[in-house]
Amino acid sequence: MISLLALLFCCEALASNSGARRYDPASHRPGRSNGCGKASPYKPGKTTVATGHYAGVAWTFRVYVPSNYEKNTPMPIILQFPGWTMSAKQEEAGAGITARADHLGFISVTPQGAGDNSNYGGPWYSWNAVGSTQSPGPAGPTCTQAGNNPSYCYESCGSCKDKPQCWWTTCDEGVTPTGTGTKDVGGYIPGLYNTFEEQLCIDTTREYAAGESNGGMMAYQVGVDMAHRLAAIFPQFGSFHRGFNLAPSVGLPVMDLHGFYDTTVPANVSLSDNGYYYTVTKEIFDGNAYSPGWKKSNGCTGPESHYPTAWDGKEQLYCVSVGSCPGGDVVRCAWAGGHNWFGNSAKMNGGLVTEFLLKWTRPPHGGRSATGESLSNVTILGEEDPPSDETDEEVETTIEPSVEDGFHYGDPDAGCLPDEEVIRVGTGRACSPKIASDSSSPPIPQCKIGGVTPSRNGCPVDVRRSSPDSTAWPVCLGKSNSTDGYAKGEFHCMLVCPCPSSSGKDCGPAADRHCPGSSRCERGSLMSRTQGLCTYGTTPGEVLLV
Repeated sequence: MISLLALLFCCEALASNSGARRYDPASHRPGRSNGCGKASPYKPGKTTVATGHYAGVAWTFRVYVPSNYEKNTPMPIILQFPGWTMSAKQEEAGAGITARADHLGFISVTPQGAGDNSNYGGPWYSWNAVGSTQSPGPAGPTCTQAGNNPSYCYESCGSCKDKPQCWWTTCDEGVTPTGTGTKDVGGYIPGLYNTFEEQLCIDTTREYAAGESNGGMMAYQVGVDMAHRLAAIFPQFGSFHRGFNLAPSVGLPVMDLHGFYDTTVPANVSLSDNGYYYTVTKEIFDGNAYSPGWKKSNGCTGPESHYPTAWDGKEQLYCVSVGSCPGGDVVRCAWAGGHNWFGNSAKMNGGLVTEFLLKWTRPPHGGRSATGESLSNVTILGEEDPPSDETDEEVETTIEPSVEDGFHYGDPDAGCLPDEEVIRVGTGRACSPKIASDSSSPPIPQCKIGGVTPSRNGCPVDVRRSSPDSTAWPVCLGKSNSTDGYAKGEFHCMLVCPCPSSSGKDCGPAADRHCPGSSRCERGSLMSRTQGLCTYGTTPGEVLLV
């Protein structure tokens, strides 16, 4: 006769394999981690900055334990991964997750990527995920010949010998040794979850992952590799490199978010404006030659339908469920923005992300033994006040307009030079020098694509600067007024400005002073999340659907 204990174990294991399920506070039974009953090493109500080691590499992370934390009451935990070059401190403020932790009752963690690239302009914090260091892959190189950029080779990668040079992140192990695949799962991120389970009272049925840009790619990757453990993921404007898309082996709820005007990691075309190939969202969900797709993992059937959120209509947000999915909802969302947090706002982004994630739970995974080891030599560096989600309010610029006659990158309202076109830049416009290209496929432009530092790249360098200490410099991108400018051979130059601020789209008055005339510095159009583009006014007209 089968014992009752064995029967319960069997049923729980079957439930675990069938996917996540909706969280019901009335009937929920939390999983209790080994840290329950222990005093927290992190002061409640403060953001603690700490380091820990995995496989000999030192990693930095920020953890916020809510002010009402109680050592015997299990709490959910959310990890939000920063985008490329973004520090954990900038991400914590800009993404808006931590600001909701007290009200909603969860532990908020912002891990920092590895910055082992000593080239000028760093540190370039990054995540090894979705094939970012594995080009060429099953579908060939992950970037075009024009996208080749040797400076993106990180020290942990040794000598990057792929041609073209498409590798662009650290090779340090975040979740698997190669940053892709489903074997040898361990690394920094599973070790971080394990560490918190040992230190804090974690509800092991409610562990979540999210992230933006390169961090959104990491959210997809850990979703695949840790699907038996996580309850839901929320990648924000991320994707898999072409040929590297995967799907989880069990159902895992996912919400994908992209801006209508995102050409850095586009939703509906593969080729980005800086020459990298990604997987379109539809193929991540529906599957292609490289993956069966998220819909199959989650058992989705039936027609698509509107997926309601509390933020519907805000900045034209609209979400779609891909069908009825017993393994957990599979949802794609679009909004009237670029490569940036939803609404260009910490409050709106944090609200949307937490609303979706906290809907889900998964039967306990069994604790730290499920995946990898814990971090070693965990050291607390200091404590800070947590960020507020009200820090993203727009600030008036104090720059006075200047005459643009005879200079590139001017205000379209004052007229552009003959070799320029009016191009949408962020939520505004700019006079952008047009760069010729050949008729090959993909087109090869007469400029050096992308980059995060100034170079002789074929762009005009004459600009009327508003400040003598301006460091603005031109970048060439396959960007136009469509979402597939690169494929169409539509290359233009725009001005890059520093964006150290973590508040929404606007980089602040200090950053604006690097831009000419009355233009402002705006985040949301570049691979580097600590840089913006100079843009004038606002853009009227039709929405480009993703």
